Amino acid sequence: MSPIDSWDEVDGLFAVFTGAGTAWPVIFTIVAVLLFIGFLVRMIQHENHAYAQMINHEPVESGPAAEGEPPVF
Repeated sequence: MSPIDSWDEVDGLFAVFTGAGTAWPVIFTIVAVLLFIGFLVRMIQHENHAYAQMINHEPVESGPAAEGEPPVF
């Protein structure tokens, strides 16, 4: 039997599934948020590096130029 008899007093924003008493949903959510933030930080670092290389007229990455990539001056 559920300990919740009525949903009348529960505010919609605060009704959260807790994972049946385990910490795994919380851990999963924290890890997912940290991975997303890490992805954004790494993407911004890469873009800043790429733009700096383009401004200095240097290749962004080593190796042959990709199709459609402007040549190095």
